[in-house]
Amino acid sequence: MTLVDKSLFTATPVFRARRRKLTVRVRVAACDGPAQEAMARDVSPQGMSAVARIAAPPEGEVVAVALPDGSSLWGVVRWAEGKAFGVEFDTGSHAAGTGPEAASLGG
Repeated sequence: MTLVDKSLFTATPVFRARRRKLTVRVRVAACDGPAQEAMARDVSPQGMSAVARIAAPPEGEVVAVALPDGSSLWGVVRWAEGKAFGVEFDTGSHAAGTGPEAASLGG
């Protein structure tokens, strides 16, 4: 077995989806808690970052994000820092598509 020189290895970059900067009011609700208002700051088909009015949901929490058009997306909070947080949308939710729900967030 021949060994490969690791210095010749180039990692394949993991490309993130294109994000769209915007400011839109959304409502975020945890499965077992009340809904609260938040401002979405940037959005991609895979997720969003937002700032909560009261407190960010904890990391790992499953949340529903209600959009201004009345539709909802489900996701998982992947990070939280102060009132800011990031949500990774469920791939089965409409954010992954090109329907009106995705268009509401700039998808």
